[in-house]
Amino acid sequence: MGEVAVVYKINPNLEKKEKIKEELSELGAKEVKEEEVGFGIVSLKVVFVLEDKPNSIEELEKKIEKIEGINSLQVEGTSLV
Repeated sequence: MGEVAVVYKINPNLEKKEKIKEELSELGAKEVKEEEVGFGIVSLKVVFVLEDKPNSIEELEKKIEKIEGINSLQVEGTSLV
């Protein structure tokens, strides 16, 4: 089996942004970048590389959604690696 890269756009609670970044890294995020949306609002672009197996993306999303302080989670793209 190969691997799949998944890019998420996460809108965090700004007061918990650093803690969210730490928890995403603990989940295995390969890259976490801040992207300014405007008016002081920041979103996070997060890249994960997972094994290409059934339900791996869904399981990861459930873990991400459990992180306190995430306002929204959106898949920006997926690609085989």
